[in-house]
Amino acid sequence: MRRTRIAPGFLLALLLLAFIGCKKDEVTPGFDMIYQQEFSIPPGIGPFVTHHFYLKNLFTRYDALLAQAGKTDADIVGILPVQAAIEGVFGDANFNIVEDASLRIYEESDPNGYIEVAYRFPTPLDPSNKLDLIPSLADAKRIMSTDRFSIDLALRLRNTTTDDTPVRLSLQFKAGY
Repeated sequence: MRRTRIAPGFLLALLLLAFIGCKKDEVTPGFDMIYQQEFSIPPGIGPFVTHHFYLKNLFTRYDALLAQAGKTDADIVGILPVQAAIEGVFGDANFNIVEDASLRIYEESDPNGYIEVAYRFPTPLDPSNKLDLIPSLADAKRIMSTDRFSIDLALRLRNTTTDDTPVRLSLQFKAGY
């Protein structure tokens, strides 16, 4: 049996060609869709169930943002989550009690047709006033191109909460064209 030896220069050129062909996430033109909502995490909720915090019937401002960008709905190829976080309003929240988090958006008329736009599992154990969530790769255009949407923040806890904690949810999408 005869073995063929591949020249190291050829192998290096092949690898270089493979990496040149790969493109990092290209930034597409678009506009940001930014939302902030406040709610409260009550005392006494515990770790044995998933707790849902519903923020319902929020304006998307999609038509106004389209007009501001000078685009039509047909120009928008997708609306992707870019950033999501929950943080204490007064700087006194401690999110190390959160085991995992799932942020879902849905249309009020169809709560089961949600799209998970951000999540975090596992969450950091160090005490912090802010919990950054990881944006998903889901295209949210189906919901975010309507007039209104709703949010379901599902939290599973490690421990029982002891205080009423005012919290701000920050959510950012990018409508790409």
